[in-house]
Amino acid sequence: MGKSEIEYYAMLAKTEVQHYSGTNIELGTACGKYFRVCTMSITDPGDSDIIRSLPDN
Repeated sequence: MGKSEIEYYAMLAKTEVQHYSGTNIELGTACGKYFRVCTMSITDPGDSDIIRSLPDN
């Protein structure tokens, strides 16, 4: 699944898409994983600060 396909499905679901400016290794580290992460989805932010850390549009 490519970037445009993910953006298309997000548009259909009326879901916001955020683009990470770092590398996939840095994204994996930010997620607390020791492997590369190319796509992530937040289904329940819970008590995390991940949503508050996103830049305002």
